[in-house]
Amino acid sequence: MTDYTDTDIVFAGCTEAGLDLCRHVHEEIAPISEIVTLTPEQGEAYGVAGYHDWTSFAETHDVDVFTPNEYAMTGEEDVGHFEERDADLLLVHGWQRLVPGPILRTFEHDALGLHGSAFGLPKGRGRSPMNWSLIEGLDRFLLSTITLDEGADSGEVVATKKFDITDHDTIRTLYYKLVVAAQEMFEDAVPAVLDGTVSYETQTGEPTYYPKRTPEDGAIHWDDPTQQVYDLVRSVSEPYPGAFTEHVGERVLVWEAQPFSSDFFFDAEPGTIVQVFTPDDDFVVKTADGSLLVTDWEADAWTPEIGMTFESLPNDSIDSPNRVDRPDNEDALTTD
Repeated sequence: MTDYTDTDIVFAGCTEAGLDLCRHVHEEIAPISEIVTLTPEQGEAYGVAGYHDWTSFAETHDVDVFTPNEYAMTGEEDVGHFEERDADLLLVHGWQRLVPGPILRTFEHDALGLHGSAFGLPKGRGRSPMNWSLIEGLDRFLLSTITLDEGADSGEVVATKKFDITDHDTIRTLYYKLVVAAQEMFEDAVPAVLDGTVSYETQTGEPTYYPKRTPEDGAIHWDDPTQQVYDLVRSVSEPYPGAFTEHVGERVLVWEAQPFSSDFFFDAEPGTIVQVFTPDDDFVVKTADGSLLVTDWEADAWTPEIGMTFESLPNDSIDSPNRVDRPDNEDALTTD
């Protein structure tokens, strides 16, 4: 096995999943020399979903830390840091911005990142492909290790790994699966890149792009079928902002739910609370074709009561068909 002790590898990320992958690379594949990450204050300011502070990992493993002036790293000082370091390889996961070309060109061997979709690249480039895969009720995800260029997820493919999306998955469990898939791919890809034995495959076909999601895209439309509401809830649960509904102006976050039954509550209107259970105030809401059991929720000054009716909030991101086939979304991939 090749000794990579003298190799200068930089890992950029600031999320929980990114840290899990970084730790695996450092401990099992090749030592990380420097992490590029955000401070907690930056993570909050930029609204990074799943943000995690990596500094304790760096201190424990004696790894250098670089925190850029801005998330996009386009400033002269940020670019200058990488030019001065002149490292061998950049690995990226959990970094929700494109890495600028002047930075990418400072690495001797390459820069590797991850992206995928249920369809496989170049389909489903852009924002939040795993969230969208849950929303769309898809049953698989094709994760690729790719080289990073100045485009959005347009680099060459080094490896691809498939994993299933089950009816029980949430966005958090999909991130767990992503980490395992990425670990397996990086175990081969990182040494191959460093040793010069890697094979690259150019993406072919017409690319499509998922649009950016915002917290307001978690609005629940109770006139939708049960499965569609359930898919929305699990797609934006923690570490994302959560699905939400409203009762008389009070916002209720729905963190966990599951389809309940289509055999009861035929006369109730969608959005109506039809049952509340002791002792945890789990409650059942009527949907278009059945009902949804809410088992984890959050509100400031509200408790569920039978007969309450939630507003059926509009949600353009759910209602719009063929959202994956919108190349105009490529232009918004690096905006806040």
